[in-house]
Amino acid sequence: METLKPQDYGLTELPTEPSAVPGCAACLPLAVARQNARSSGDYSAVSDVNVELRKHHAAAHTS
Repeated sequence: METLKPQDYGLTELPTEPSAVPGCAACLPLAVARQNARSSGDYSAVSDVNVELRKHHAAAHTS
């Protein structure tokens, strides 16, 4: 049986977090939720909020 070895992906840095768009009523609560999750050490929730914020940006802030 052949042993599979992990691939060398070469990821050197994490993608940047999406930021809240000033004046957007939907971005603000997401940014607050992310900060609350980070301050309590819930990095899974931080990641989840980043996904939601990216989805929101794609839907509401693309030209």
